[in-house]
Amino acid sequence: MLSSAPSGIAALEAGIEIVFAVMLCYACVTDIRRLRIPDAVPLTVVALFFLNYWLRGAPDALAPHLWVGGTAFLLFLGLYLLGGFGAGDVKLIGALMLWAGARDGLDFLTVMAFTGGIIAVLLMALRKAMTVWPAVKAYIPSRRLKAWARRRIFPYGVPICVAGLICIPLFFAP
Repeated sequence: MLSSAPSGIAALEAGIEIVFAVMLCYACVTDIRRLRIPDAVPLTVVALFFLNYWLRGAPDALAPHLWVGGTAFLLFLGLYLLGGFGAGDVKLIGALMLWAGARDGLDFLTVMAFTGGIIAVLLMALRKAMTVWPAVKAYIPSRRLKAWARRRIFPYGVPICVAGLICIPLFFAP
């Protein structure tokens, strides 16, 4: 008779996926609340990648992931040095691009850019609305959102995390 209980490895893989999602949600919340992504998040995401890689054991597949993750980290580090991204954003993008690899990297970046674009347009529209019609401020329930629009602040960790969550099926596909 076949057992319906998951094997130990399947349970561990499911646990990795859950911790991965929880870390991205935590990063999103902390970026919204404090405009910071704790170093523990990208470190955990990288550690989960290597644990997942070890469980699946595809020895020839590691190099492309390392190359893509490292290249993305260096490119976004350059953008950080130009003032375009925060340090936490750079580390998290590098960690997620490690997961994406060459196969899913473009998909992840596309979802991240699209999500970021939507949020940026909404913040710019909100800023314009508050400038043209100051009474609109009374209808915006979040002080944080009003401050971001007024001060031109954009917590880019939010679209990074949303893209990571959307791409979970890609990252964990065999």
